[in-house]
Amino acid sequence: MALFDFKFKPGKALKKGIQYRSVWKDFEDGSSAALLSYVGDMFKCDRVIVLLRTPEDTYRCTDEWCGEGISSVRDQLQEQTWIDMMPWLDVVEDGRVTIIEDVSSIKESNSELYYKLEQYGSKAVIMGQLSHMGEDLGFWLVVNPTLENIQNISAIFQGIFYLVGNLYHSQGTIEQLKDIGFMDKLTGAANRNALTRDIEQFRVGVPLAILFADLNGMKEINDTEGHEAGDRLLINACDAIREVFPPDSLYRIGGDEFLVILSDMDKREFDEKTLQVRESFKNREVQVAIGAVYTESYQRNFDELKSQADDLMYKDKKSSYKTFEEGEETSSRPDEVMEVYPQENGYRVIYCVPHKYEDRGGREKTGIFSVKLNSIADNQIHPSDKLKYLDFWNVSSLITNLEKRHREDAAIIKYRARTVDGFWCWVEEQITMLRRDNNKIVLISSLRDISDQREREPVSENLTSSSEDFVAQKQLYLNKKFTAQAEEWLSGRKEGENVCTIAINLGHLRLYNDTFGRNAGDQLITLATDVVSQAAFMLHGLSAYLGGDNFCVIGLAVDFGDAENLADYIRKNLRDYHMDGGFAPAIGIYTTFDRKETFATMHDRALIALSSVKDNYNEHVHVYSTGDFRTETESKRLHVQEIQLALIQNEFRCYMQPAVEVDTGKIVGAEALIRWQRGINLLRAESFIDILEESGYILSLDIKMWRRLFEWMRDSKERGITPLPCSINISHVDFHYIKVAETLIKLLNEYSIESKYLIIELSEQTYADDPENISRQVDVMRNAGIRVYMDDSGCGFDSFRMLYGTTLDGIKMNQSYLSMLPMASKAFNPVKMMLDVGRESDIPVISEGAETREQVENLKQIGCRFIQGNCYYRPMTLADYEKLLIKKGYGSLPLTV
Repeated sequence: MALFDFKFKPGKALKKGIQYRSVWKDFEDGSSAALLSYVGDMFKCDRVIVLLRTPEDTYRCTDEWCGEGISSVRDQLQEQTWIDMMPWLDVVEDGRVTIIEDVSSIKESNSELYYKLEQYGSKAVIMGQLSHMGEDLGFWLVVNPTLENIQNISAIFQGIFYLVGNLYHSQGTIEQLKDIGFMDKLTGAANRNALTRDIEQFRVGVPLAILFADLNGMKEINDTEGHEAGDRLLINACDAIREVFPPDSLYRIGGDEFLVILSDMDKREFDEKTLQVRESFKNREVQVAIGAVYTESYQRNFDELKSQADDLMYKDKKSSYKTFEEGEETSSRPDEVMEVYPQENGYRVIYCVPHKYEDRGGREKTGIFSVKLNSIADNQIHPSDKLKYLDFWNVSSLITNLEKRHREDAAIIKYRARTVDGFWCWVEEQITMLRRDNNKIVLISSLRDISDQREREPVSENLTSSSEDFVAQKQLYLNKKFTAQAEEWLSGRKEGENVCTIAINLGHLRLYNDTFGRNAGDQLITLATDVVSQAAFMLHGLSAYLGGDNFCVIGLAVDFGDAENLADYIRKNLRDYHMDGGFAPAIGIYTTFDRKETFATMHDRALIALSSVKDNYNEHVHVYSTGDFRTETESKRLHVQEIQLALIQNEFRCYMQPAVEVDTGKIVGAEALIRWQRGINLLRAESFIDILEESGYILSLDIKMWRRLFEWMRDSKERGITPLPCSINISHVDFHYIKVAETLIKLLNEYSIESKYLIIELSEQTYADDPENISRQVDVMRNAGIRVYMDDSGCGFDSFRMLYGTTLDGIKMNQSYLSMLPMASKAFNPVKMMLDVGRESDIPVISEGAETREQVENLKQIGCRFIQGNCYYRPMTLADYEKLLIKKGYGSLPLTV
């Protein structure tokens, strides 16, 4: 027999692995080289190859053992994509070990694998997957073994490759720990530890170039926009540097300080790259000070060179801050200069460009500053920037921040201001502080137009587009701000004090607005803010409105009774505003004496308690207890803070799973799926989608993914790939916050994509949540040429009733129906009935989740034409999907059947 395989059994493998480990005297050093040498000698083969899976889902040959006189093929096996490895997957998936005694015998049946093996001089091979505790690590291959009775040695493989998988998993863990120690987690740049290590490696006597970069305005951004905005700035700055310099030359040595170190580079090239990186920063709107030094012959004087670069950087920083003085003639004169007198709550406008901005707080040259500030915020500032603007102009905080600076340093904010010609214009406002002879504080505000850096936008259009993710941005900002305040409050608490955290959700605020009017809803938010603030006062603590219909209180409680009485107080004071019955607020309470717990943990547990009474019409208050919420449940709940950071660091990926026409095997389209690259783990959407929807961040993520997908569709078309339909899932939360149809149509136009290539997938539950609104949105999309499919459609009578009552362009059956196929009778086969619905309506039906050939055959027999499932293709990156289209060819998903 030329080709056979056997199942890899973990239990048996562990037992045999222990046996073989005890006799491997040469393997005491734990090295992969010793292990592969042992395997090569045991099987008397030509070579042993190990290909490991990388975090980018590629495969590379990390280790190879060759027998005497055998040349290496390691270089040929680098950066193998998932598509490249498909011939291997076909014969070793599901933990099988495959033995091919005669490679030439598979030339007809598996030509792709044959030609790959032939490249390595293979006449006979043994191959399998590497795994550890169920985790796929890669593949192993033994080429031309000469062991007799090879088909009878499965026990040997069970033991040996248990040890192989265990070794590479351990080595991978060690390498990750090393990377963590030498890499800045946020930006991916090398850190101070790496710099200390690498200094010793710089060669003496050769040129060395050092560029020192320091970001301007970092603290202002952290103070006024939150640390998430600061993190985005750092990541953006690193990307600007990596556009010009090699990534391995970049070090983050402080909060906002970076070094680029290059050995043996020509000075002219370094000078050119220094200019290029300045341009890169400018294009990304990153304000930075730079100092660059170059030596023709490095003499282990690194500290001296770094100090020189630091001095030059500081001079560059100093020259970048320029204060405006009255009467100065310059082309960069501001549009407005104003003095603010905090002690008197007064102001004086020194200079103002006439007839440019819409009602800049009235035309008075002097007056009450708080009145002017509110007038500007209400009438001139873009709604998305209003919260940031008012927080920036918190006068006491602003003075505290300015007192910590050098005299010439300014606090800076950028926002959109309304112009008299009906546009939003980007402006930059700089605040510096002076003290007069009588120690009187004066704040100098300088406003200038920066529309040369940013695009001017029409007022009406911008209001629509900015509302897409304004709610999510606002929630992110408020949550982060209150978390910082709560942590500061906790730092002043004593041991033994009982800290109480209360989460409040008004519940169904949108329905409340529809029932009683939006003005009533706004009044309710105002009232709730006052009630919650009073509750915090009673607990000697803090309170906050966190956006949407969410509030939080943290304070001191003597016992559970205090917290519960406070919850009753909140409910009672909201009752007059119809906040009872279905509109009653849900309240979750968590108390703790543990001073080591963070506010994030406390708030999360209060939210867990709240979730148990949300939408409960009988019970409205619940106190967290470990008996009700076990550790297992809590561990599955991802912290909102993790989601925030993942969004900032772009850890969410767009994956594609192709759909196939069964008769031809051609790809006819694909569904875009979200995956979370959380460290080395790639998480499926089921593990985080609920918390995204509950927190509202699903909106920000969806818009991000839509843009990423549309960008790829446009670019791949330019690279010569004929477009295929791509489907995206729309959350019910998206419909709650934005006009989905208008947003998608606008994005299609922005990326020059024909609407016929976009398919929207809506679940039955999404339709059921708000049928009137969603039906209107569906009509708009279909009229624009966008197809709409019913997603996860089941085979029950409710599903059939909804399908017959809804205008659709296609149906996607969920995988739950697959279990019905073997049991279905000829008289009643609900799966076939669903396919008949599609045929009667002249729309395609795609079956999802088919895993085995048996399931595919069962579907074919009842007339299923299109399948999307792992039996054909697993979800893959956009790059791999494009390669697959080039390699396999494709058809097109029909409009009708």
